[in-house]
Amino acid sequence: MRFAVVDHDTNYFTKPEQLENVYGKIWDKIPISLSVIPFHACTKSGAIPQEYWQGDRIFPIGENKELVEFLKRKISENKVSILMHGYSHRDYENGYEFEVGENLYEKVKEGKKYLEETFRVEIRTFVPPHNSLSKEGMKAIIANKLNIIGSLSFHPSRRPVEIKYIFNLFQRKFFQLMTGISTYPMVMRFRSHYELACFSLIPSTKVEELKRAFNLVCKYNGNFCLATHHWEMNAKMKNEYKKTQKEIFEEFFKFVEGRNGIIYSTIDEIFSH
Repeated sequence: MRFAVVDHDTNYFTKPEQLENVYGKIWDKIPISLSVIPFHACTKSGAIPQEYWQGDRIFPIGENKELVEFLKRKISENKVSILMHGYSHRDYENGYEFEVGENLYEKVKEGKKYLEETFRVEIRTFVPPHNSLSKEGMKAIIANKLNIIGSLSFHPSRRPVEIKYIFNLFQRKFFQLMTGISTYPMVMRFRSHYELACFSLIPSTKVEELKRAFNLVCKYNGNFCLATHHWEMNAKMKNEYKKTQKEIFEEFFKFVEGRNGIIYSTIDEIFSH
């Protein structure tokens, strides 16, 4: 079974010490897949300072030289892998960026090229902000030859329908009925791209349910992708009142380490496996 950690929302405002504080003890053991925002907009988000929640400015991650050099070093040490997380992560009054935004094909193309030039890597995977995609958003990503991670809708109005869509829908539903887990842990192969859903670690997560899901994914030899946010790690858990999210994250990682046969991977490695 393969296990991956995906951290969302690395952007211009991210400080290297934030990432080091959360992952410094484990990225010698497991590479962290960072979903990176190319050009963060002024928008309400816990990942950026509150004084930048309003306005028209855009903040390219490449202008944070300290962060870029830090991440390039971690990439060279095989401790970090870069994914593309939206274009600007802007939230609109009527929806999220890749639900209702315009010129999505061009934005994916520009953001992908910018990240590749900034970090000198190949970008292979797209992470939709807020796990939200319209059919046009999905078409834009697929047309730019990217894979997708996230717990995405399977409603026909939200995605191009093809023969493999029916097959993946059936497999997904069958797994959910067999296990009671809504997150499907197998790579779904479509005509032009791959997809993988993630298990979330956020303040409302119940750690025992997360452990139960992990055991079932092990049983079926799936892929357990744990998605979280470095900027949220000091938050108190809603179901573990005396513990922070970071404490639960560290507890869960020790739980994973206690299992045999786990292959620690990046998301791109899971897709290429």
